[in-house]
Amino acid sequence: MVKHIIFFKLSDSLSPENKKAQLNKMEQIFSPLGKKFPFIIEYRTGINFNAASYAWDFAIDSVFSNKEDLQKYQDSEEHKEAIRKGSEIKKTRAVIVYEF
Repeated sequence: MVKHIIFFKLSDSLSPENKKAQLNKMEQIFSPLGKKFPFIIEYRTGINFNAASYAWDFAIDSVFSNKEDLQKYQDSEEHKEAIRKGSEIKKTRAVIVYEF
């Protein structure tokens, strides 16, 4: 099994209203991907509600049977399109992928 987690932190220069709008946009972009591929075992997205300055803003948490299925997901046109749409949002990201 392969766990793939991505955390995103939006730009600190965003107003609270703009940040909320951008996070909702990310949810709309990435959340549907979990239902598009039968080989995805688990797929969740979430908007953080912790106000700590060190907290990240958005997460994608997914599980695949193996590295090959993760690669199929990452190479899919749907995933590439989501990345293109999400690239319009100023953010940094952290990623971890591990086998369990």
